[in-house]
Parts: sequence; C-alpha cells; structure tokens
Amino acid sequence: MSSMDIAGLAIYCINLLVTATFTAYATRVYLFAILAHRYKKELGRRARGPSAVEGPFVSILIPTYNEPNVVDRILAACVNLDYDNYEVIVVDDSTDETVEKLGKWARHPKVKVIHRGRREGWKGGALNEGLRHLDPRSKFVLVFDADFIPPRDVIQRFLAGFTDEKVGAVQGYQWPILNVDENWLTKSVRTIATATYAFDLLARKACDGFIQLCGSAMMVRRDVLEEVGGFGTDITEDWELTLRIYGSGYRVAYDETIRVPCECPSTVGRYIRQQCRWAEGHTRNFKRYFWKIIGSPELPLRTKLDFLMVGGIFLTSVVFMLGQVLFALDILLLTLGQPVMPLPVSSLLFIYMSIAYPLSLLLGSLNDGAKSDRHIIGALVLSYLMAPFIAWACLRGLLLDSGVFERTYKTGVITRKPPGDYGIELDVNLG
Repeated sequence: MSSMDIAGLAIYCINLLVTATFTAYATRVYLFAILAHRYKKELGRRARGPSAVEGPFVSILIPTYNEPNVVDRILAACVNLDYDNYEVIVVDDSTDETVEKLGKWARHPKVKVIHRGRREGWKGGALNEGLRHLDPRSKFVLVFDADFIPPRDVIQRFLAGFTDEKVGAVQGYQWPILNVDENWLTKSVRTIATATYAFDLLARKACDGFIQLCGSAMMVRRDVLEEVGGFGTDITEDWELTLRIYGSGYRVAYDETIRVPCECPSTVGRYIRQQCRWAEGHTRNFKRYFWKIIGSPELPLRTKLDFLMVGGIFLTSVVFMLGQVLFALDILLLTLGQPVMPLPVSSLLFIYMSIAYPLSLLLGSLNDGAKSDRHIIGALVLSYLMAPFIAWACLRGLLLDSGVFERTYKTGVITRKPPGDYGIELDVNLG
C-alpha cells in the first residue's frame, strides 16, 4: 500500500469517526426532545404538596476564596431561610477583605466560619474540611457557591427530592440570571445553561439517565458522603462525587423547579478558563471511573449508555477539531480521501447533525420560559469558538493526572431582580 493510499484510508477513518460521533449525539437530542416534551406535559398535571418547616437537620456548606463582592449577600440569604433546623458553615481560603467580612458573620448564631491556611484540595478540599465541622445532628449537606442566592424555601424543596433510599443526592437548577443583561456573552451563557438545565437534564430525568452534580445548588445525604469518602479533590469535585455516588449503587435526582439564581461569567477569558477546567477535570474522571460505572451491577443499561454520552460530551470537541483538520487535509491533498457515503446521504446527515445543537438551545429556552433572554446565535458562535480550547483541555485531562483549579471571579453585578422570595432585598446593582 502506497503512502497516498494510507493517507486516504486515514482520512476515511477520521471522517467515519466524526460522522458516527455527531450522528449519535444528534440522535440523542431528538430523542430527548420527545422525552422532555412528554415529561413537561406530565409535570403540568402534578400538584406539589405543602412544604414542612420542621424536618431533619441540614448543614449548608459555602466554600469561599476571595469573594468580597458576594459573600455578604449569600450569607444574608442563608440565615433568612424558611426552615428551623439548619446551620451555615463557611470554609474560607481567602487572602483579601473577605476575611474581615466573614469575621462579622462568625458572630451569627447560625454561622460557623473556618479559615484554612492553604488551598489544599481546591474547592473539594474545602468542602471536606467543612464535613469535619458538621453538627452531629446533621443528616443532609447543601452546597452553594458564593454567587448564588437561595430562595427561602430551598431546604424543604431539596428534601422533597429524596424519594427513596437509592437517591444519594439532589441537584437543583443553577439559574444564571442575575447579570444576564450585562453583555452578549452573559446572554449567550444563559442560553447555553437553559439547554443543560431545562432540556438535557430534564430529559435524562425522564428516562432515568445519568444525572451529574453541578457543584452548587445541590444537596447530598451525609451518610452517603461518608460512605463514598467525601467530596472529590480534583478540579471538578462535583463530577468526581457524582461518579462515586453512582459507583456505590446510589443515584442523583434532579429537580428543575428548584431555581437558585447565580451569575454568568461576564468576560470571554473567565468563560474560557471555567469551561477548560470543567472539560479537563470531567475527562480525567471519566477515564478514571469508566470501568467502575460500566461494570456496576446496580446500574441499568440505559443509565450506563447515558453515562457514555455524558462522560464523552467534552471529547466531542476533540472529534470536531479532528473533522476540521480532515477538511483542511482533504483540500490540501485534492480530495484524496474516499467519501464515507454517497453525497445525498452525507448531505442529509450533515443537516441532521447540524440542526441538533441549535434545537437543544431553542427547546431549553422555551422550557425555561426565557423568551426575552434567547440568544441562540451568540450561543452557537461562542460554542464553536470554544471548541479548540475545550479540545486542548480534554487532551490534558486524558494525559495528565492533575490540573489547576481556575476560579471564576464573582463580580456581584445584578442587572435583573429575579422573581421569588429570597429573604433579602435584591436591587439592580451594576457593580
């Protein structure tokens, strides 16, 4: 076989990989569209029962690292929740004025403040430190990042999600609405978030798919945390904890009605660093825990299949970049590669694959009710621009055993007052 034949075969195989990968993910979107629609109709017939004020003791963990713009706000909301049996534990790694602000909160009867000398284990290490200071009565652990503002009934709503002994954790809707009107990027990030929380996770819930924890607005049973060894200490501690929970025979539930307002990254640089951290840590832990999840006798086949799709989601950027390289090589080598399939079929497949992602953005926005925030074109442009950065981060996750936690700076900017009762006054504040 000549070198030209080998080059042609390589191009053919890469083309086949790209086509198969994106056809699979596109098919998933179309199936999820049906499942999400059916679930939304069924949800409309359900009535949520009243929430009780009395209940098990809950510990709220808030890891902080240089959060002067938002720390007072979240603590003011957390000490005004409509629930009796709870505590608030702040684990602080700060080196700025956040330390002084927390000094005032340490005198509050519901608040404990723990300062760490160094950021060992990043956010996961801080959360594990918080576990060592839980009230002995505590049965559930609720986690918030510092830019979130929990509604007053948040604890009762989370507790309602623990419907059976196999539910180890409940994930709420991280609602990036506080600074959505700041610029085109925040509107685009908001649109991408709706595709995750108001479409993808909704459909996974409907089909008993693989639901991951997302780092904030999540509640975990204390006994499950102790059984799985606490939070992970990788740069994506939430994903690592998810894999430990499923690997131990439990599952994660999702409640899209628990909306907790938070910020969107407001600059391209911050968004790139955030997404690259997620992609690197996600890929690394997908590799580490792959066989444990696939080999688990406790998980049904549909959950394992969805785990493959969820675990490989960032790796699609690598496949996408391979496709771009293939396209350039094909032109450079004068279309040396043989077509994978006849032109009419490949054209239809291209349309089939191309519609899927914009459709998920649209359906997420519709399910969320975010008509005025819809910024699909910006979300598409942002996603495609991010592809090479995400691909590089995935390769780091595959090849390196550890990474660096790039924290997303919190501005405290509020461009829109979210509806709901938060126990504090929320006004537009442009920083």
